[in-house]
Amino acid sequence: MHSTLRRFFAVAVSLLLTTCAYAQSNVVYKDPTASVAERVQDLLARMTLEEKVAQMRSLWFGKANILNADGTFSADKARSALTNGIGQVGRPSDFMGSPRFVKERFRSVEETVSFVNATQKFLVEQTRLGIPALFHDETAHGYMASDATIFPIPTALGSTWDTELVEQVFAVTGREARLRGATVALSPVIDLLREPRWGRTEEFFGEDPYLVAQMGIAAVRGQQGRSRPLGKDNIFVTLKHYIHGSPQGGLNIAPADISERTLRETYLVPFAEVIKATDPAIIMPSYNEVGGIPAHASIELLQKTGRERLGFKGPYFSDYNGITNLVTQHKVAANNDDAALMALAAGIDAELPDGRAYARLPELVRSGRISETQIDAAVARILTLKFEAGLFERPYSDTRRAARETNTAAGIQLARKAAQKSLILLKNDGVLPLDPKARTRVAVIGPNAVEPLFGGYSGENHKAVGVLAGLKAAGSNLSIEHADGVWITPAYDGDASHAPLMQVPQADNDARIAEAVKVAARSDVVVLVIGDNPTVTREALTITRPAGPLVLPGDRNTLDLYGDQNKLVEAMIATGKPVIALLLNGRPLATTRLAEKANALLEGWYLGQEGGNAFADVLFGKVNPGGKLPVSIPRSTGDLPIFYNRHPSADVHAYIEGKREPLFVFGHGLSYTTFDTSAPRLSRTQIGIGDSVTVETDVTNTGKVAGDEVVQLYVRDDVSSAPRPILELKGFQRVTLQPGERRTVQFQLTPEALAFWNINMQWVVEPGTFTISVGNSSAALKSTRLTIAGT
Repeated sequence: MHSTLRRFFAVAVSLLLTTCAYAQSNVVYKDPTASVAERVQDLLARMTLEEKVAQMRSLWFGKANILNADGTFSADKARSALTNGIGQVGRPSDFMGSPRFVKERFRSVEETVSFVNATQKFLVEQTRLGIPALFHDETAHGYMASDATIFPIPTALGSTWDTELVEQVFAVTGREARLRGATVALSPVIDLLREPRWGRTEEFFGEDPYLVAQMGIAAVRGQQGRSRPLGKDNIFVTLKHYIHGSPQGGLNIAPADISERTLRETYLVPFAEVIKATDPAIIMPSYNEVGGIPAHASIELLQKTGRERLGFKGPYFSDYNGITNLVTQHKVAANNDDAALMALAAGIDAELPDGRAYARLPELVRSGRISETQIDAAVARILTLKFEAGLFERPYSDTRRAARETNTAAGIQLARKAAQKSLILLKNDGVLPLDPKARTRVAVIGPNAVEPLFGGYSGENHKAVGVLAGLKAAGSNLSIEHADGVWITPAYDGDASHAPLMQVPQADNDARIAEAVKVAARSDVVVLVIGDNPTVTREALTITRPAGPLVLPGDRNTLDLYGDQNKLVEAMIATGKPVIALLLNGRPLATTRLAEKANALLEGWYLGQEGGNAFADVLFGKVNPGGKLPVSIPRSTGDLPIFYNRHPSADVHAYIEGKREPLFVFGHGLSYTTFDTSAPRLSRTQIGIGDSVTVETDVTNTGKVAGDEVVQLYVRDDVSSAPRPILELKGFQRVTLQPGERRTVQFQLTPEALAFWNINMQWVVEPGTFTISVGNSSAALKSTRLTIAGT
């Protein structure tokens, strides 16, 4: 090439690069030094209507449109599927949309990061504006993925009454998810466990608004961090489900008949407290009706209550198919166009999992049925998350770090500690703890003894330890024999939470019981491990298939042990051997006969990947159990509702069969040692309406071994203008004490803790007397009186 021509091209290239650099410097949304608000405004102004709406949509089933047959990302397919970009991608950890999903639920760490990075690279480099996607995933009690750390289910975490521990658990959970590329966690669930027939109760921390609020705050702080903007190892949280309430008959998606007063004084409390304390990123509405209106279409619930009264500023993301369900389940919309209009008016910013209704939004704008201004407001909230997460600067994940920092030794140790602290000793006649050095013949009996049970919304972990394996590893002098006793449901090769519900042949279980009796007869003690499995306690679903709908029930009309487990209980009692029973279950069970006859009874819920080791630690006294019930356990289904903080008129009369009393009360849990809690002392016995008061109590370990006690503070407004609960939890502390050690525990009761919605629905503190109580359960309390003087 001629030298003059070369110089011409050099100058031209130089000018082009300079021009590009200048243009780049004036693209505010690509400038990391600009404020998030400025970047959002600039980007929004550059977007077409179709690009905006794409940000309000997601892909989950629709991942098939961007995947090769082997489940890897396909740039060729993405060129047509992601022309306008995409707001988010659901569950990057799974193979949904790929033929591999039939046999494999989850990608490996490396496959997940590769998929996320390839998707982001395409969006950043091959779409017009280069907007990266959010990736959302499940993190109910650990990242729902392959080989991530699996912790005890939320009900078990609620049983720890240890917010510091729960924050640590969710910090590990959030970090493991973020390392693989997820930026949005679909947790925590802060519904109240007040309808145990409902299969989704395994997702809940407990029945009490204050306890659930504190657990929710800890879960948000663990995953999202203690301040915004989002850290590089943190993940945006999604509070859910707003508001589930207690569905009719305990049936999933059934209406929740909630008065405005009940809504405010119970079910809204965790949301209000978590919003106030943590600034959560996202809220997900529930599937059901609240006050007669489906949550996904409720302007009253989402706009007036959520935004105006509770002060929530972030986006609402729909639950999976929550918008199209307005057509198919609630029958309030004739078609997806109407459903999209209703949801957008209510304030739903993004439609999960695939945005089928919101795909119609461009046409609805062009036809004048909605304004583009509504679209802009929703998209702005979504883009704000992407800028805050740093996705425009750091869209990719580090494969080696993700693999290195997943299910680490420290994470496994924390999972064991969480399981240890979750275990609740409900009954003990002195048989526990067992001596690990004694030559004891132990019969480990029951359908839940071998397989590690995780519950719903759980990943897979090949390091998990079941009860039998944990016991075998714990004592070299033990002689252990095992028998299933019964099967709860038939064996299933696949995800048990999506297994068809089938019955076990009676003859097969009768043979298993006979074998278990023989094993028990040769033993010194029976360890009976029973309860639920993920097929009988789960989120009830109906899955649409070409061959016809697959109905997967998960709700029950009784709280008895499922299947033939009661026959097994009777057979073990009849052997005359000491029976130590462990319940591994997803819902409270009315095990009245077992509670009466077992020598010891422990509640474990589902204990996560270290459950077997943790139970062995407790069984042999290496760890002293200190968990407390976060929910009242009923004697029978007919006693429902049985939550402890009922109104005074709820129990004026008894049933013909007797007074309504729980089998085990809220806050109950025993120890291998004993404790004494003194009567509460007040810093002042009379205060003004706007004043606070300090409550102190002394707790002493009066036994011979170290142990944990949970000191619980309750209040009761003795006379009020509108009925209030007979007890309301307002504080708790879990303390560890050595034998003979005494500690003073202190609580602050603020005006906020004493206020309520009065007869005129005003949030006030009323003058009068309050009973202030402390103790180690809702039924073992010592009290004093506080007077609040009027103005």
